[in-house]
Amino acid sequence: MTWQQNYPQQAEKIKHLATASSLTAALSDLNATFSVKLLALGETQNSADFTDFRLSEMLFQREVLLCLDGIPVVHAQSICAADSAWREILNCGTLPLGKILFSGSLKGLTRSEITFRLPENGVVSRRSWFEWQGERLYLVEHFLPEILQFNAA
Repeated sequence: MTWQQNYPQQAEKIKHLATASSLTAALSDLNATFSVKLLALGETQNSADFTDFRLSEMLFQREVLLCLDGIPVVHAQSICAADSAWREILNCGTLPLGKILFSGSLKGLTRSEITFRLPENGVVSRRSWFEWQGERLYLVEHFLPEILQFNAA
């Protein structure tokens, strides 16, 4: 399944969430308690969502579940080079990464265009990368079917 620039019509019900610049802010605006559950932090070779970028074999990752009222609604993975300055930023525990990325504290931060795809298990996925101090942080967010039970339309 390839990534595309156009938002898929099949996921229209959550378009305003999936196209939001800051998913953290968009989820926080819903009538539910937003939280982050840390699943993994450390070196990995698992970059299946980024194979077309031809990244190095050893990477550093942060894998989380974004939850509303304790229910996981988004599975997210952020990866960078194993020796990247992004490692320190990714080591933020259960603090939402979006709070850091959109705080204005990372001077010169730029973001790629967000691309989308329809996964086999899920609602929609989105992917982008951020560049800061000449290094990239890759981010993928997979919306889970449970997002539909919240007032996302």
